[in-house]
Amino acid sequence: MKKIILLLILSLIVVGLGISEVTAISDAETQANDILNKNNTDSKVLVVYFSRTGENYNVGNVEVGNTAMVASYIKEYLKADSFEIIPVNKYSDKYQECLDQATKEKNENARPEIQNKISNFDQYDTIFVGYPIWWGDMPMIMHTFFESYDFNGKKVIPFNTHEGSGDAGTYSTVQKDLSKANVTTDGLALDGKTARSDDGKQKTIDWLKGLGY
Repeated sequence: MKKIILLLILSLIVVGLGISEVTAISDAETQANDILNKNNTDSKVLVVYFSRTGENYNVGNVEVGNTAMVASYIKEYLKADSFEIIPVNKYSDKYQECLDQATKEKNENARPEIQNKISNFDQYDTIFVGYPIWWGDMPMIMHTFFESYDFNGKKVIPFNTHEGSGDAGTYSTVQKDLSKANVTTDGLALDGKTARSDDGKQKTIDWLKGLGY
């Protein structure tokens, strides 16, 4: 009887939340988290990424964002360090609400605040920078990040996730923002579903090998 009551309660919870809002972290996401949460103190390579959890277009609700998944592949392969750009004001987990906020920030040329900092930025010679494409552009918080550090002489390699926009010309934007850095436009652009797959991991490794790593 108790088992039946528990099942009924669980059913009511699922109905109340809506199936699309019921999420559980996958094995791949768990592995990505494990990789991203461990840094090597002597690495000269840093993987910086901005990624969003919650409701994502074409992939549903996620506990680890698309760009974060790609960042984990790069970090694991290169045995690099990583840094997640975390906004002071969190973006909505709701897809449309996030898009509305992103549009407003783009129209206002905003510089959203970042709550965390890289204390040993000078240590790194090479910096991979990853982000999603929002409304055909990189999120405005990326400009905040670029303006917060001295990239003079650094090698910068961009990568991104998207849902049909490719890199949307943002690699050239990174070059303009970081004119004193050595920025490559031979970046990696993966759609969300690919980014979350074994194929996406292999594409990332092949790209890194093509860059000479």
